[in-house]
Amino acid sequence: MGRSRVFVHCPTSKFRTSADSFPLTCPMTGAPVEFTDFHPFDPSSIDPSLSGHWRYAPWFKVVLPVEEFITLGEGWTPLLVDEWRGRRIHWKMDSHMPTGSYKDRGVSIMVNWFLHHGFHTVMDDSSGNAGASLACYAARANIIARIFVPSTAPTPKKRQIATYGAELVEVEGPRHLAGAATQAAQSREVGYASHALHPAFLLGQMTVAWEIWEQLGRRGPDWLVVPVGNGGLLLGAWRGFELLHQSHQIERLPKLLVVQSKGFDPVHRAFVEDKPAFESIQMPPSPSVADGISIINPARGDTVLNILYQSGGRSTVVSNEEILRAQDEMASRGLFVEPTSAAVSAAIARHAEDFNPEETVVSILSGSGLKTPPSDP
Repeated sequence: MGRSRVFVHCPTSKFRTSADSFPLTCPMTGAPVEFTDFHPFDPSSIDPSLSGHWRYAPWFKVVLPVEEFITLGEGWTPLLVDEWRGRRIHWKMDSHMPTGSYKDRGVSIMVNWFLHHGFHTVMDDSSGNAGASLACYAARANIIARIFVPSTAPTPKKRQIATYGAELVEVEGPRHLAGAATQAAQSREVGYASHALHPAFLLGQMTVAWEIWEQLGRRGPDWLVVPVGNGGLLLGAWRGFELLHQSHQIERLPKLLVVQSKGFDPVHRAFVEDKPAFESIQMPPSPSVADGISIINPARGDTVLNILYQSGGRSTVVSNEEILRAQDEMASRGLFVEPTSAAVSAAIARHAEDFNPEETVVSILSGSGLKTPPSDP
């Protein structure tokens, strides 16, 4: 299939090149590159007859100039209104995705991108959710998936990856060693479908902002509360809201509450010390129950830190005890989420008094509790 003229850039250095050369990082800064040259966001171009987030296909076609997509109906998840710690909260239920996590937004676009470019094998490293999503969409696309995971990844997530027929490669040691093993295994014949680095993944994540905007009656939230590991979920949402703002669809960007897990909090540490960049954590004191954000060297950490400053928001850190307590309390209210999602509800419990009653607070629940049941943290 012929390739289109698509460009990527580094938002920090302004480096720009053709996406056809398959760059993942900027040669000047080392930061992940992003697609550029999007059309303004025109609400009349939304096609509600298309399933899930494919209603926004006109913006995907900058990157994917095709008419048919591999899809499982991902996107257009509920925005649930609730009361939590005396505050009105909107839960964005990305835990309701086909594989049970928000990763399906980005992975669905990414797998279509690799198909468009003729790849038959893809690989990634993951603590579980991204690997399960890639295994699922690769199976749907009839291509091979190879997933590197830490051996300590939750058993349900590893079983989910294997059930889709992917090659599961377990790596002994901390989470970052799975990434190193993936880097070592790269080749020209295998597409590196990195949820942490690939610009197509980030494009898919932008749709969560557009859905929230539609579901709030075509307006933006005052606060967005997001768990941060590598930073793709928060950055994708921010880029989505930025496009809405640049296209005069919202008056202002939301303030951010960045949530990290105790011991795995390099962005938070940099923010509270007013530093321009984060420092990688060399040795976390103990494992986190929130495996999805157990990242010591986040790929998009500096970009997340910069937009956190820009938003006028704040960051917080929650402990294992707070996360597990919040997970149990959420389940008692009918919201069964994994610990990474429970981290945001724990953060809101801590910061409830910081939100004005008239402000609209949206929090993204990123994964289902079936991913990591309380009996298997």
